[in-house]
Amino acid sequence: MFGTAVRQLGYAWSMMSGRRFRLRDVGALVDDMRETLETFGSPGEGADDLLAGNDPELQEDLTRRRLRRTVRHAAAESPYYRHWFAANGVDPASITPDTLATIALTSKADLRGRPAAFVSDRARPAVLAHTTGTTGTPTLVWFSAYEIELMSSLSALALMMAGNLRSDDVWANAISSRSIAQILTERAVTLTGAAFAHLGAIDPAATLDRLATPLHVPGKRPQITHLNLTASYLAALVQEADRGGWKAGDFALTTIWSGGEVLTDALRERAEQVFGAEVRDGYSMTEIAPVSGRVCADGHLHLPPDQGLIEILDPVTLAPAAPGEIGTIVVTPYSTFRDTTLLLRYVTGDLVRVLPEGETPTCALAALPATSRVLGRRSPGGLTTRDVLDLLQAEPALPLPTRYALDGDLLYVVAGKHDPGLLGRLEERAHGTPLTGIVLVETAEDLPEPCRLRADLLELSFERGL
Repeated sequence: MFGTAVRQLGYAWSMMSGRRFRLRDVGALVDDMRETLETFGSPGEGADDLLAGNDPELQEDLTRRRLRRTVRHAAAESPYYRHWFAANGVDPASITPDTLATIALTSKADLRGRPAAFVSDRARPAVLAHTTGTTGTPTLVWFSAYEIELMSSLSALALMMAGNLRSDDVWANAISSRSIAQILTERAVTLTGAAFAHLGAIDPAATLDRLATPLHVPGKRPQITHLNLTASYLAALVQEADRGGWKAGDFALTTIWSGGEVLTDALRERAEQVFGAEVRDGYSMTEIAPVSGRVCADGHLHLPPDQGLIEILDPVTLAPAAPGEIGTIVVTPYSTFRDTTLLLRYVTGDLVRVLPEGETPTCALAALPATSRVLGRRSPGGLTTRDVLDLLQAEPALPLPTRYALDGDLLYVVAGKHDPGLLGRLEERAHGTPLTGIVLVETAEDLPEPCRLRADLLELSFERGL
């Protein structure tokens, strides 16, 4: 008991000071939590305090300290930012949350063009991660062994306390092996005592077979209990399950974790009906790890402030987005958690809507800052990815995963065949939007431009003849 208290104090000291964690303390806290769950079945009162300090009276001071250290490290150790601060005559010590805007935004193009220039001179790079590249050239991000172990341990704590993951569960990843999430999730899950199955992004029919097949391993549930995937791959599984006649009783899933793409309510509801499991929506990306967000029951995206400074900026003016307006997520991961690829004011390109004035969350995550769910990208006509997917996935006759392309204000949709009734229903739903028309096409090759989905990042397998 005394040792646990000491480790909790050490953890809290690092969170408060912004200094590096002692990995042995964080790892021991994971072991303590696992033992507590195996003995008592629940984490105990106040356990969530380990994950983040959400006291509003402390948050402003903590943000100031963490940002000061992060900027100092980037300006001193990163070739890119060292050159930028010198060329622009900005004193790193002058940067506070109020003056952060004096630092230029870092774009995806900046990082893609010179990935090594963002790596700290003092770093010990261990793993090179690639983004999926579905929206352009893959981005390269280096991680150290410290970062991987720390992020995995913190994720393990979160999975046990907020994710209801237990040591007899079996977690399956059905995502691309190129993602850093593959490494972090495998490590985090096994730290909890649960088993990890690397399914990969394979033929959806093969994945359904794997999910339904009994495992017959000691100490674990008879079938896979947790599934991690992208929204478009979830859609592909739903389509294949409908085609193959699979029912919820064929599976033993309790939780499905979706991320990486826009998840609509319509798709979530269909997936929950097909698999008989809760579908949880979240937000993360390789470049800003470990900064991530959770979607609450009320449909808000909550982005905890303890692992990075988050700005929501108007995409045009780059000023803070006003209440009720759409803005892009800009993140500065804190150096407490990141010591290799250092990023200041990184523009993710992902859009959210700032909550309107007077809309105060009342959910279990209400203490954390909140926005709308991720909206995706926005077309020149003003439609967001979520606008289009909400429109199309409300129509169950359309094949999944949803494929479409916008040509100006004309929406092309892959429908498999021309169906006047389907077209009429879509046009009725689209009334009041900027769309001037909807065109149904038979295949993705008939779209005016490619529709890239993470579900297309299939990995070759001998199964199903691939």
